[in-house]
Amino acid sequence: MSDQVQTEFVGSDAIWEDLVVSILAMNNCSLESAYGLLPRLRTAGIVNPKNLVNWELQEVVTRLEGSGFNRGIFMTNLFALRLVSLAAVLEEKGVAACGETILSNDRDAISRLLLPVHGIGPKVLRNFFLLRGFKD
Repeated sequence: MSDQVQTEFVGSDAIWEDLVVSILAMNNCSLESAYGLLPRLRTAGIVNPKNLVNWELQEVVTRLEGSGFNRGIFMTNLFALRLVSLAAVLEEKGVAACGETILSNDRDAISRLLLPVHGIGPKVLRNFFLLRGFKD
């Protein structure tokens, strides 16, 4: 496990926390359960986009497990892959630019940014918009 964990956030840290929690709240893991892990996810650095961009898949797996998000080998790897896929988009488009889009509160722009990410679909977006306080 890498000793370097970024603790300084880019943009509003809450948007990244809400996005990671929304991604993890799938496949029989409730939004409440995933949100309950947030303090440990913060400590592990998983909710910081700078870390995700710099970490390989196994690092994300290890940190998820250490955070108490251990759904078995297959499922934990699947969720780690989703976070690594998000990181690839963040790296390609820029963390700050992605943060600006997400903070814009423009549902369509947010959806266009996030839906191409492997593992982010309508349910993840619904969870994310719920956590961000969007009205239906």
